Amino acid sequence: MSSKLVKKLLNQTNTQLESKDDTKSKSRTDAGSRSRTTVTHNITKEEAIQGHIQSILRLDSLVHEHTSTTAQKSFTRRSSDLKLQAKKQRRLKKSGGGASNSRSSSSSFSKQRQQPTFNKDREKRKKDEEYYSDIARALKKAKKRSKK
Repeated sequence: MSSKLVKKLLNQTNTQLESKDDTKSKSRTDAGSRSRTTVTHNITKEEAIQGHIQSILRLDSLVHEHTSTTAQKSFTRRSSDLKLQAKKQRRLKKSGGGASNSRSSSSSFSKQRQQPTFNKDREKRKKDEEYYSDIARALKKAKKRSKK
């Protein structure tokens, strides 16, 4: 669990505890005009925080147990992609390269690699090659099966 999340949760519990600082036992009356006192246990802030942290850690361990490894791999891959994107954005902000129309911005675009454009003919040839290679594989398998 990240330290930022733990700090945020601790701040939330502190604000909740400050608002409910003076918890006392209250008496309330039932419908039968009988008064009964409810016993409450005064908890210190440290105990409440420790209890909250323990419950968060238990929840985190349960989530970690029940998630599959593929989900974990997917999550790490996605988070690393997001980190790379954020790094690129920070680098662009730092270099001052934005969507402007100056000479420096045009030179920064010339330093980037050229992105391939979509070509219908190339895509059609690629699909045909895949189709024929699939047919060739199927025929090869059929030939092997007929020999047995």
